[in-house]
Amino acid sequence: MNTMQLECFLAVADNLSFARAAEQLHVTQPAITHQINSLENELQAKLVRRTTRIVELTPDGRTFLGYAKNILKATHFAKKRLSEHHQDYIQTFSIGCHSPSELNLISPVLKQLYQTFPTLHPDLRMIPFPALRNMVEEEAIDVMIGFRDEKINLASVTYVELAQCGITCALSKEHPLANRKCLTLEDLNEEPLVLCEPDRCAEAIAHIQGQLLASRSPSQIYFGENLECTLAFAKAGIGLALLPDLPFMCQQDLAYIPLENESVISFGLYYKSSFNSSVLKAFIQILKDICNDF
Repeated sequence: MNTMQLECFLAVADNLSFARAAEQLHVTQPAITHQINSLENELQAKLVRRTTRIVELTPDGRTFLGYAKNILKATHFAKKRLSEHHQDYIQTFSIGCHSPSELNLISPVLKQLYQTFPTLHPDLRMIPFPALRNMVEEEAIDVMIGFRDEKINLASVTYVELAQCGITCALSKEHPLANRKCLTLEDLNEEPLVLCEPDRCAEAIAHIQGQLLASRSPSQIYFGENLECTLAFAKAGIGLALLPDLPFMCQQDLAYIPLENESVISFGLYYKSSFNSSVLKAFIQILKDICNDF
């Protein structure tokens, strides 16, 4: 695997076009095709699906995207450091999350960290949860924020719970149900729903979404790629969206009505058990303090 292969893959992923990727890298289109093919052969996985009409990443391609960015960043940083022979000390700390909403939680944490660690250079990654799971297990990132996932092997990864919450229903303030104190699954039976992709939401929510799908016609179902997309549908009054009852995930201009359900969602962070640093300890403590105010 070489950097040219990775640069070609990232250019195709950014542009979803072999022609525009070639223009961006100032190479020929056949050269892009050759590099992608050689990368797929080396990984023994199909990364890009290409037809006469569209270019898109396969599920393996979306998973590999985070790794490719990580490898190139590390390579460019190493070249820069070695060429300039810097003597200053930099503390790197890589944080993974799977939703833009989680960045609202991370920002105040970083602000406090800088007061103690002025040489800190954080690296933020926003990647789908399945890829994050692999990255923390393989030590490609230092810490990841997200919901408790039973698929993660806790023999080598440590989970720290930051908060527990229930499930809330996000809907337009003009919706007839917006003034209710709580909602039941029966209340949602006749309502159009906006569903988030299962690998981008908590397992408890994915389970309820599956239950609600059974009683829905296709015309009553809308799909959002992530939390922000589902909330955009809800704001437009198109349907109702389910999400964890966590303040940093809520947006203005929406009503949030608790769902009567016994499911408890655990929100926290994962890190490799062997990883131990003063930055990590401070990061965890600051997050705990912020989440205690929820």
